[in-house]
Amino acid sequence: MPHLRVRHLLEPFEKLIKHARIVGVLGHRQVGKTTFLQGVAKEYVTLDDEDSLNAALASPKQFVSKMKAHRSGIDECQLVPGLFPALKVRIGTSSIPGRFILSGSVRFTSRRAIRESLTGRISNLELHPFVLTEIEGETNSSFIFEALRTTNIEALVSRADQTRSENRRRSKAIQKYLEHGGLPGLFNIREQSTRKNLLRDLTETILDRDLRLVYRTSLPYQRIHEYCSVLAASPLQIVRPGTIRRAMRIMESTQQHLLHALESVFLIRRIRVEGDYKGDLFWFEDQTERSHFASTAEPDDADWISLIYRNARAQFSYRLGEHADYFHFKTRGGAQVPLAIRTQQGVLGIIGVRSRADIDLSLKRSAESFLKRYNHSKVIFITREGKESDVINDRMGVFPAQAALF
Repeated sequence: MPHLRVRHLLEPFEKLIKHARIVGVLGHRQVGKTTFLQGVAKEYVTLDDEDSLNAALASPKQFVSKMKAHRSGIDECQLVPGLFPALKVRIGTSSIPGRFILSGSVRFTSRRAIRESLTGRISNLELHPFVLTEIEGETNSSFIFEALRTTNIEALVSRADQTRSENRRRSKAIQKYLEHGGLPGLFNIREQSTRKNLLRDLTETILDRDLRLVYRTSLPYQRIHEYCSVLAASPLQIVRPGTIRRAMRIMESTQQHLLHALESVFLIRRIRVEGDYKGDLFWFEDQTERSHFASTAEPDDADWISLIYRNARAQFSYRLGEHADYFHFKTRGGAQVPLAIRTQQGVLGIIGVRSRADIDLSLKRSAESFLKRYNHSKVIFITREGKESDVINDRMGVFPAQAALF
């Protein structure tokens, strides 16, 4: 069963729960938060249950007081903001860790009542959709993590070795991931029509329920859906609110609120643009959602680089104490590095291609422009096909996705 796979979040969670009084497990709707919470909590209740929701709304303090166990879990707790002041009182000045585990499909910091009640009292973790290593039952990859830390690209070559059978199996997994995404309830469903129906219901819940918890907009569901379709159509183009305003007649201030709300419900991710341009890109949290809103039939280059992003991100976000910034590099001269990662160890540019043969002079010049702009940076090309690695120079190399993402 897909929902029973071991999640990479478990290791950082078990470390954090030993020190934090309240741990939040946040993430996109249906990424597996409920299953995770049921697995780690000794007492569990969900506010998706009508009786539990009504009890929490009627008397938050009494609701919380009835939860006696260490590691008491409350699922979808953003539905009752009044719970958070009650939790604040309940833990009081106690320093005993691991008292409550809270999950939510909305960033707690996006709701003022929650933010003000638990500031300094909660440590949040984020659960993403499945990544390739979780689906395949492998440990979290560290290839991209090591690529940032190494002083020489050549040192990664032996790390990228893989057997023929590993390459074949991982290639199939990547192709399926491109088509099905990583949402636990969807990726393993073969029938495309069934996946589409489930995805339609999911996105409607996010846009017409979760989003309105964050932003009380009068825009109807269909208009918000159309706005998401505009974002999905050109994910590698800088979002221009003025252009969207003229095309859709949605005011720029409303767009800013919408973007913030869509980020707060984990539907999109903001990717900052650096270089000679300023602005933002917005990538959807899961492969299938971008396809749903853009009505695309076949994965394209944008899907490939965003797949790399989703899987590379797990190599940092599931390691406590590691923080990474993600950005897009673009110059007026035409140089472009679709994804770059910045940490305390340095800057790494990533260019996704189909095969080694597709790395032409233009792509190499883009990489060189990036290397000149960022001191001590490196660039790696990640290929969909092939199993061989290739060192171009001490700051530039080519590696198969079957190694870099596993």
